Amino acid sequence: MRASILTYWHTVRHLKPIQIWGRIWNRLPRPGPRRVSGLVPRPVIGIWKEGIIRKAEMEGPRTFRLLNQKKVLKRGEWEPSGVSKLWKYHLHYFDDLNAKGAKERQKWHRELITSWIRENPPGQGTGWEPYPTSRRIVNWVKFFLHSQRAESEWLDSLATQAEWLSRRVEWHLLGNHLLLNAKALVFAGSYFEGAKAQGWREKGTRIFEEQIPQQILPDGGHEERSPMYQALILEDVLDLMQLGRLCPDLGARTESWKGIVEKMVDWLLAMTHPDGGISFFNDTAEGMAGRVSELTRYATRMGCRGDKRRGAKAMQKPGGSGYFRLEVGPAVVIGDLAPLGPD
Repeated sequence: MRASILTYWHTVRHLKPIQIWGRIWNRLPRPGPRRVSGLVPRPVIGIWKEGIIRKAEMEGPRTFRLLNQKKVLKRGEWEPSGVSKLWKYHLHYFDDLNAKGAKERQKWHRELITSWIRENPPGQGTGWEPYPTSRRIVNWVKFFLHSQRAESEWLDSLATQAEWLSRRVEWHLLGNHLLLNAKALVFAGSYFEGAKAQGWREKGTRIFEEQIPQQILPDGGHEERSPMYQALILEDVLDLMQLGRLCPDLGARTESWKGIVEKMVDWLLAMTHPDGGISFFNDTAEGMAGRVSELTRYATRMGCRGDKRRGAKAMQKPGGSGYFRLEVGPAVVIGDLAPLGPD
């Protein structure tokens, strides 16, 4: 019993008050999903055309290769057996909508969106957990902004997903999950017209503006000290900057993030192997985020620059992430002297 109490104490003492409240809030009974319908897209300037292009995941109308595991799904099968929880998450992300060669699979994509809506009732199953919901919202909005005609059924589902997410933001986790929740709310809120959409966008933008200064350390590294999460969050910020170019009233706010992006690029470059791949610290794996070269080009297109030498020098300063990089000729050492944080 004493050991159990100590275990809880050593866990809870590191949590922020908002995380404790978030865990309590998640266990409280709440109303079921609120269906939202009738929202219409707002006019935007141009189409979605920049960004990170991931490898294709669909090999047939119901055939997916995710995390190096191939599976053919039956009609209506969205909780397949024999796969991991993470595999199911990726299934519900809809990354293939904006992947390499996506134009050739548009018919599959349109059928997939319709079947997902009809076979995944609001609030039920893996696909409605906050993280996959957030990533799917972003992917659907990008798909719709890339000159895709969105059916009214799709728009109603997208709005319902955004409303559901707005009441289930992952405050108990913080970190990259919270930032992706915020990004999704900004995307949905910027895509639709109306007061409800404006509320989503304001909530998402406010979270992002509050959290980025807290989560990004003075040297530009993310507080979770994972090069992979760094790459994912950098992509999130750049995507929001591009969205700001399509929605001028949002762009006035996102343009101010250039300085943060430049520091994040610096840090990521300092943590990159000579072959261009990211270093494998803290839950990092290849293929989950865009390559560093793609991210730096994306940052350049958004008007940002990067200098890995400055980033490497700042990593050991007070408040820095605690990594170091040494280079002597062709030899490179990237070392971890960082704390185990964030607490």
